[in-house]
Amino acid sequence: MSIETVAGVDWAGGAWIAVVFDGDSDPTCRLEADLKALWNDGVDRILVDVPIGLPDDAETLAKREAVDAAARAAAERPSSVFPVPSRGACELARDDADYETVSERNRADLDKGLSRQSYHIAPAVGAVDAFLREDEAARERVMEAHPEVCFRGLNGSPLDRSKTTARGVGERLDALDGHLTDPGATLGRICRELVDAEPGTAAGDSPDEGVTADPTVDDAVDALGLAVVARHAGDELRFLPGDATYGDSEGIPMRMAYWSDEPLA
Repeated sequence: MSIETVAGVDWAGGAWIAVVFDGDSDPTCRLEADLKALWNDGVDRILVDVPIGLPDDAETLAKREAVDAAARAAAERPSSVFPVPSRGACELARDDADYETVSERNRADLDKGLSRQSYHIAPAVGAVDAFLREDEAARERVMEAHPEVCFRGLNGSPLDRSKTTARGVGERLDALDGHLTDPGATLGRICRELVDAEPGTAAGDSPDEGVTADPTVDDAVDALGLAVVARHAGDELRFLPGDATYGDSEGIPMRMAYWSDEPLA
């Protein structure tokens, strides 16, 4: 498969921040209210930091938990991988249901409640799930990837510091050395592009009404890391959990993409 245009995408609490490589060009940054808009622009591969492949009963939950356990072990940062909401819970969250309602649906589906962290990202998870259920062709090119796993693979060893600290950002930029020319300058340019960017547009264009987002530096670092993996790996992406192949009840793959010299699982 020829890969020309790739993107790394992170949810920024109101919109998607996407770092896009188009061929050999320097990466550009954009905000999108809808991930499908990025796909419709002709991006060949998208690595996105939200769960793809959702549980809705005990059987699919066991598969999902196997994927997440592999990610925790690979990243060696267990707290960075949070429990995935059920499909029904995500659908309610997309419809603006309150926390108690969504948590109760999750309990009915999976026999456990939902954390506040999972609740806040559930609308974005549900949006990606709805998109992939509608478009089967996208399922092989729009893939879940966890930034901590990806940076672990690029770095060749576990990361020591949180991405929310200056040292943690520096550590992740160090992991990009050798895979990207001048990662620090690239991150600085991406952050500058975000100054005037509004959701649903490339930087500087007119915004979609009613959608707000204020990406953080670690959102930008995560999106950049995923984009580098998407470009660098070519046809040699690896997946967690190893050779196991899982799918949810809709046939959507449950796996996490990454790249490293040696398998992490």
